Amino acid sequence: MDEWHIGDPVDWGDGFMDAQNWGRSYDDDERDSDKSSSQYSKRDEYSKRAWDYFMDNNFDDALYYIDMALDLDYGNANNWNRKAIVLEYMKRYEESERCYNKSLELYPQSLVYDNKARMLRDWAGHLFKDAINSQNRLPKLEKALKINRKAIDVVQANNGEETVGRYLSQKHIIENTIGHENEYQRNAEALKAYDRSQLFTITGRRFHDTSIKLTIGMPLRLVKEPDNQFDRNAIAVYAEDKKVGYVANNVRTKFELTSSASELQNKIGNTAQAEYLAYLFRPTDLQYYDIQLYIGRIIK
Repeated sequence: MDEWHIGDPVDWGDGFMDAQNWGRSYDDDERDSDKSSSQYSKRDEYSKRAWDYFMDNNFDDALYYIDMALDLDYGNANNWNRKAIVLEYMKRYEESERCYNKSLELYPQSLVYDNKARMLRDWAGHLFKDAINSQNRLPKLEKALKINRKAIDVVQANNGEETVGRYLSQKHIIENTIGHENEYQRNAEALKAYDRSQLFTITGRRFHDTSIKLTIGMPLRLVKEPDNQFDRNAIAVYAEDKKVGYVANNVRTKFELTSSASELQNKIGNTAQAEYLAYLFRPTDLQYYDIQLYIGRIIK
């Protein structure tokens, strides 16, 4: 089963909409008996121009000409599908959805249902990516999940070529991320009950003894390292007499509600007793670079 990944192309193929998704041929025969042949010809000419511009990634001109075609024949379902595709690639997803809906209202086709489902999946994917690159993640994650569920409904209601597996994979990723984010927010909120001067972030875990599993409430010991060649303000963190990391001394490695090693220099002696307090986890869109924060609290 294919798995969904951030940034996957909307058509799950070569990154560009397949020609058959554009709709039927340009000489569509759709209840046109009351229109002049010249009007058909002009409509089809505009539709073909739109397709040519679309294939050249010139979406503005593609949109202009598909609108011209719709001006001549507002009730043409296939041109509404084509407009939806153009808007989709412009990432104007709400407008794209309305155009897919209009196409399906005029003339339901499995092709258009498939296109709509893939657009919704791509929309959810972009919302997901925006969410994990922002501080206030939950609103966008919740919207991404809502859009994903709409996509699943479209796939399940239509006997087209789309299979539900990749949509369920996306749903699983979004739901897991929402779960992690809710836990992150709960733990971050709980840390506000402590004085910032009591708290510190443990960094460098992967470079030190990883056989020690930190558990909530585990005793820790802080030891200053004034002779450390990299940082004279370095404070090592020990658990079970094994070095498990250092007190973070950089804004990029410490949690905002904790003190840096430099800030703790005049607040503790050469050693201090502490405890492991919390673990904060946030996935990112960079492989092997999820945010993992280990928080400790100075006792004395």
